[in-house]
Amino acid sequence: MSARSARAKLGAAPQLQRAQALLAAGQGNEAAQLLSQLVNQFPAEPEPWLTLGNLLAGAGQWATAERCYAARCRLKPPAAQPFYNWGVVLVELGRLPEAATAYERAIALKPDYAAAHHALALVRQQQQAFDAALTSLDRAVTLAPAHPAYRIERARVQIRRGRWAEALTDLDAVPGTAEALNLRGIALKHLHRLDAALDAYDQALALQPDHAEALGNRGNLRLLVRRLGGAADDLNRAHALQPDADWLAGLRLYAAMHLYRWDGFDAKLAALRQAVAEGRRAVQPLALQCLLDDPFAHQQAARVWARHSFPPRADAVPSPARGARIRLAYLSRDFKSHPVAYLMAEVFELHDRAQFEVIALNYGPALPDDPMQQRLRAAFDRFLDVEALSDAEVAAQARSLDADIVVDLTGLTDGARGGILAARAAPVQMQYLGTLGTAGSPLVDYLLADATLVTADTRTAYDERIITLPSYQPNDRRRPRPARADRATLGLPEEAVVYACFNNPCKLNPSIFATWADILHAVPGSLLWVLDEDDEARLNLRAHAVAAGLDPARIAFARRTGREAYLAQLAAADLFLDTLPYNAGTTASDALWMGLPVLTQAGRSFPARVAASLLRAVGLPELVTTTTADYVAAAVRLGAQPGALQAIRGQLAAREASALFDTPGFTRHLEAAFREAHRRRVAGQAPQDFAVSAG
Repeated sequence: MSARSARAKLGAAPQLQRAQALLAAGQGNEAAQLLSQLVNQFPAEPEPWLTLGNLLAGAGQWATAERCYAARCRLKPPAAQPFYNWGVVLVELGRLPEAATAYERAIALKPDYAAAHHALALVRQQQQAFDAALTSLDRAVTLAPAHPAYRIERARVQIRRGRWAEALTDLDAVPGTAEALNLRGIALKHLHRLDAALDAYDQALALQPDHAEALGNRGNLRLLVRRLGGAADDLNRAHALQPDADWLAGLRLYAAMHLYRWDGFDAKLAALRQAVAEGRRAVQPLALQCLLDDPFAHQQAARVWARHSFPPRADAVPSPARGARIRLAYLSRDFKSHPVAYLMAEVFELHDRAQFEVIALNYGPALPDDPMQQRLRAAFDRFLDVEALSDAEVAAQARSLDADIVVDLTGLTDGARGGILAARAAPVQMQYLGTLGTAGSPLVDYLLADATLVTADTRTAYDERIITLPSYQPNDRRRPRPARADRATLGLPEEAVVYACFNNPCKLNPSIFATWADILHAVPGSLLWVLDEDDEARLNLRAHAVAAGLDPARIAFARRTGREAYLAQLAAADLFLDTLPYNAGTTASDALWMGLPVLTQAGRSFPARVAASLLRAVGLPELVTTTTADYVAAAVRLGAQPGALQAIRGQLAAREASALFDTPGFTRHLEAAFREAHRRRVAGQAPQDFAVSAG
């Protein structure tokens, strides 16, 4: 220490002691004034800068505190604590790269500084650098094995990396706090141990009833296992506690839709729409599609979701392969008894193996007892179970296979893993079937559609390049076609006009129900037949019928049953009434397969036009309406004219000759799309919109 520095230290010491005494006495303002004088009088003395920075940080004055810590860290002697404190305020200011550097300097000065390793890990998480975060947490746990926060945070990172079993190992070693039990529930859910996950959430909430995240997670899981009343109640409680929590406002309205809880529907939907317009994380894309017919709002919601959930990584785009066959990898969690598999199974089987090697990347569970999954395992050249791998590892595996094209069949639906595409699994990445609309992300090169689904006036609502197929939806001709179920057995009157809608109840809303009520009023003795979802849902829908002036007995409920029995039930109805804004997809194809006419009102967005696409493909464009008035008039006319319905059924008798059920023809069109996308890539050309000829 120089003589000058020694004199400065001696001069500052009494005033610094006085400032610390003022702080101890709770006289923060007086201490701040004195410390401000000190740093001006003795700018090369480190301690006043640190003490003033601590005081300002404690008062939440982050910007001023940051300047104090920066000044201290420029002075000698260097010390770990100031750099750590500097990192804390830089995080508060959102300056994450600088915060990481500050923490790294603290660690360099004090390698056994467990708290700094932990803090650095938190920054790395915010930067989506999960492997780096895990490395820092490994060090923190090694240095302080008895500190539960470090293991809990490591479990959180393992969860974000998709390492569910490793997360449980960490959580087994810490006390069962509400936070630890909440994380335990998340890991168990992803390991398909749903009852154990619910128990973990129950325990977390028994310890801390106002734990908003645990309430939201339990509500989400209850929704998944169809405990709908409890799900809606949990989500409402979570929203009351934390109204700005990510995705919660949309999820609670989506849950309420399953129960026909429509109180305040318009106001809640307007609030969601405003939140989406402002770019807030208020609603997941799929939930918004069920609520609103606006492709541009859907795009905004998808963009917000994508930016938050799986920002693009820096992985290099793989070089295009030049093998004799195009390697085509389908990516999904739904290679099982699921609507996507019901549509695609025969396509997988019919792919031309002389031109394509066809691979399944299954990040759903392996299900040896699921007949559909066993069929699919036989359909692919390679069926790879990759559930236990991280997103980056799945992408790396696809690249190691030299996959030319990856087709994501899950998109933005529940359990989707967009991080796989974020890590660039293939030179060409496509989205198809699972999500009806844009991914809102540069991760996806192409979206498969047809001319009905994406119109010229809505083209800019889709961020991908569009491949326009002659028709959109495939179908499996090996699906069963059982005999029509007996109406008496189903509890339906033989002579009544039965309007059916077996869509998921979340697709029903006050507007579509009011439209159906108008139809029932106009066709005496007719019935509306919907899925029996839940005791409360049944009571609520019948109450809505009474409010619309209908006898509640005119609402009939179809029990959920096995696939063949469900198809037989469809055949017992007279006319399928579609929903808006989210149409029937697989369900509409099932109805048409069973000879049941489908009436739809086409909207503007992708999910609001799917049934129109199917009806045009099956040769029944006259069942596509564009206004509510025309929809009502058509339903009433068909209900009053049994002969007209019978004529349509006669047309459907030849349905397998139509484009909708021409699976070999559809597969050839799909393959033409793949060949052109691959050709462009090998030629070094950027993706662009193109159409596949129907010839």
